Amino acid sequence: MYAVIDTETTGLLPSHRHRVIEIAVVLLDARGQVEHEWVTLLNPQRDLGPQHIHGILTADVLAAPEFSDIARQLGQLLAGRMVVGHNVEFDLGFLRAEFARLGVAVPLITERSMCTMALAEYLHPGSKRTLGACCAAAGIPLEGWHSALADTRATAQLFAHYLGAFASPPPWQWAYEEVRRLPWPELPGTDVAPTVRPVHAGGRHGWMSRLVDQLPRVPEPPQADSYLVLLDTLLANREITAADADQLVQVATELGLTRPQVDHLHRCYVSELAAASWAAGSVTPDQRSDLDQVALMLGQRVTDVDEALVGASDGRYVVPDRPGARGFPPGSTLVFTGDMVEPREVWWDRAVAAGFVPQEAVRPDTTFLVAADVDSLSVKARMAREFGVPIISADDFRRLILPDHRKAG
Repeated sequence: MYAVIDTETTGLLPSHRHRVIEIAVVLLDARGQVEHEWVTLLNPQRDLGPQHIHGILTADVLAAPEFSDIARQLGQLLAGRMVVGHNVEFDLGFLRAEFARLGVAVPLITERSMCTMALAEYLHPGSKRTLGACCAAAGIPLEGWHSALADTRATAQLFAHYLGAFASPPPWQWAYEEVRRLPWPELPGTDVAPTVRPVHAGGRHGWMSRLVDQLPRVPEPPQADSYLVLLDTLLANREITAADADQLVQVATELGLTRPQVDHLHRCYVSELAAASWAAGSVTPDQRSDLDQVALMLGQRVTDVDEALVGASDGRYVVPDRPGARGFPPGSTLVFTGDMVEPREVWWDRAVAAGFVPQEAVRPDTTFLVAADVDSLSVKARMAREFGVPIISADDFRRLILPDHRKAG
């Protein structure tokens, strides 16, 4: 009767050629009992976008099927079932776009689907918006966050829990009857075996993700939670890249949010995040640095965090001194490739401050390449391998230039 879905993607916008790189489906019967599970990684034939969010590496998808390979299998799983998801419109938008690339239109209709984020607010006014918070309120464990299968299993359990609040048949039975009769087109694809993500990929990260789960819903404007749940997702790892920020601007535009509305949402978000951090206990210097980073990423000021923490603590929070930048001894030539957590120009300036000599292109005499993903298929990475130039990860470079400092992203 139900098909619970979740996707991991290369970005936030299917309209900007972002792709699905992992999809999971859990089939439920009318009582919410699990009938079948299916999951696979997908090779998008492009870079993987925010790997700090979904945790999937290039090496993981090289042998994975493309969407066209699994389209028929996926259609068979979804046909005749009501689709369920947490912020389901996000996943439906990406699936519609993937099928459209194959030249077919599929009956994945938002108004004929179920969203557990919306159900949570309907059943429990004042509930939080993230999947983690909704699951915690229902006593449902959420392991391996940002693994499509883990999120889908949790969403399926959450929906089954919510089903218990309604008599049988549920009030949306009429919509299910419509969905059950909708015809699906003939789809391409084979019986290719799915590719399951390795154990290393994904995983729920601690402090910031717990704070995000405590943030309240925002009823006005009506599109606010649809925007903020994506911001929650990006910030659960304490990380947001310049590319992420650009995508958020476009998401806000597509949702009809004005710039003043977004700025107001960001100010409130930073304030609520700071208040949640104080409520969770004392704020360490590393945690304070994280809050500052989030504020700056959202176009707010570090002093806004000061004010929020002082207000949340009734004046007990002591605003820290802020030391200046430190220097490093001269180093070697380097090139950056891939989407770093912070904007490229930030790392360029840090490399210069540390005495390194950044270059735009890889040359035979380049000392090393700093890559967001050491298995990158970018032109720079291919040139580095051809010239025998060592490739190090962004984390290794952080440790190289900030040996006794917190991670800078």
